[in-house]
Amino acid sequence: MLRTKFISSLDKCFIDDNYDSFAEIKSVNIYKNTDAVFQYLAFDEEEARMCRMVCSIEVEGDLAEYVKMRTVECIPNYVPVEPTPKFSRDLDPDYVRTEPGLYPDILMPLHNTNGVTVLKQQLHPVWIDVKNDGSISAGEHTLKFKLFNRTHELIAENEITINVIDTCLPEQETKVTQWFYADCLADYYDVDVWSERHFEICRRFIQTAVDNGINMILTPVLTPPLDTAVGWERTTNQLVQVALNDGKYSFDLSLLDRWVNMCLDCGVKYFEINHLFTQWGAFHCPKVMATVDGEYKKIFGWESAAEGEEYVTFLNLLLKEVTSYFEGRGLKDNVYFHISDEPWAEHLPQYKLNRKNIGEALKGWHILDALSHVEYFKEGLCENPVAQVNRILPFLEEDIKERWVYYCCYPYEGYSNRFMAMHSARTRFLGTQMFKYGLDGFLHWGYNYYNNQFSWDHIDPMLNANAGHWAGGGDAVSVYPGRHGMPLESIRIVAFRQGLEDIRAMKLCESLYSKQEVVAAIEEAFGGEIVFEKCANDTATMQRVRDAIDNMIIAKL
Repeated sequence: MLRTKFISSLDKCFIDDNYDSFAEIKSVNIYKNTDAVFQYLAFDEEEARMCRMVCSIEVEGDLAEYVKMRTVECIPNYVPVEPTPKFSRDLDPDYVRTEPGLYPDILMPLHNTNGVTVLKQQLHPVWIDVKNDGSISAGEHTLKFKLFNRTHELIAENEITINVIDTCLPEQETKVTQWFYADCLADYYDVDVWSERHFEICRRFIQTAVDNGINMILTPVLTPPLDTAVGWERTTNQLVQVALNDGKYSFDLSLLDRWVNMCLDCGVKYFEINHLFTQWGAFHCPKVMATVDGEYKKIFGWESAAEGEEYVTFLNLLLKEVTSYFEGRGLKDNVYFHISDEPWAEHLPQYKLNRKNIGEALKGWHILDALSHVEYFKEGLCENPVAQVNRILPFLEEDIKERWVYYCCYPYEGYSNRFMAMHSARTRFLGTQMFKYGLDGFLHWGYNYYNNQFSWDHIDPMLNANAGHWAGGGDAVSVYPGRHGMPLESIRIVAFRQGLEDIRAMKLCESLYSKQEVVAAIEEAFGGEIVFEKCANDTATMQRVRDAIDNMIIAKL
């Protein structure tokens, strides 16, 4: 017997899961400027049937033209959680799974004409988006999904109600970056960096980022010195072309200008300039390529000291050109510069030296860095420190204009993160936490990191979800590289986008009530105080939190 139902987008269906363990949903609430997202689950219990049924889906209803369908496909996940003896299910029992295996994550277009394959005794959901372009009227809309076999016999039929709340959510104010690696796209698709084809592919991936709430893009003025082994090099992807003739520098910013125009066309609002010094210490220089008296070669890199007079001179000249460009475009308030990524406490003197050496060039500009030692802020070295989520409390005690948070490989016990092994509600719940604590921005290191650790080699993320058996599954990738340069979303990036929408809904609710009342309502729905080290870990809890907000808003309409 074939069984079908609609389930929440937050549910992760492994192929060997129990069909009955997922609660059926009959309706979805959206606003006049948000999309509906849910899943259509089919399960074939018949043992005598062939191993698969090839089916097609037809949709009826006044919103049928807005429906987009994809399948949820599984990815090999060899390292579901960080491989460390510190991790214990006793300390965090809320992971969906921790064993290596196939994990549902990638959203793939349907094949043929809305064709799907139902595998016997396996769960294989269809992902449904109702893409709202703002023209859908308020009120209830019924969608009917019909499933047909290969001879076009009707074998299942299900209805769901889309309830459009009669107001719009406010525009997203939260600044969000997930680091965009232009070199990884060139490497994966085997195209020349900054070729027409490369720009075309970058545009698609940037647009997908923006569609998911990522409004700040890592901009490689120089090749970013990130996740690169000492003495090793990433593929050059340097937007500013440098020339050194007769000992005098000149700069061509035409590629940077094209990049900025492309990003703005896609809806990007903010630009973060690549780190000006190496990661985890800031002792060396990023790779810098230049045409020196007619010869194209590397002029700075690992072999160059960060505080070396030649690099400091070069960097100040470069920054003068770059800041003049952005100021001329009227984008000064929208540009953030990085000094070095994740400096530790013992690196403070080196960071301070580097900051001093370029202090005048970046005076009045935003400085943004992921660092978890509050001393960097207290000493005036970084006005926008980005604290790891498990180390944020000391930063909340400081008078910081923009409060940012990040996570990466850590933390993985109790806290929100984006591992495939976590429930989607846990990934989404960071939005609720950010609202309560008034956080302004979020940073993550891996939108499309398609290398292994330290970038020794390129990898295919659809065959290895762990950046070459290194990172916890999903940490390095929010989108996958599809055929013909098309990005494929993960269910995790959608869950995170829903968390950003939760912030917008909570801010709308705050404008109708007060923040104190909103926090009280979501904590009552959550069942306790909202703290960073405790998350919603199931669909029902996350849905109660969002329903509480929606109901308060509806009551005021």
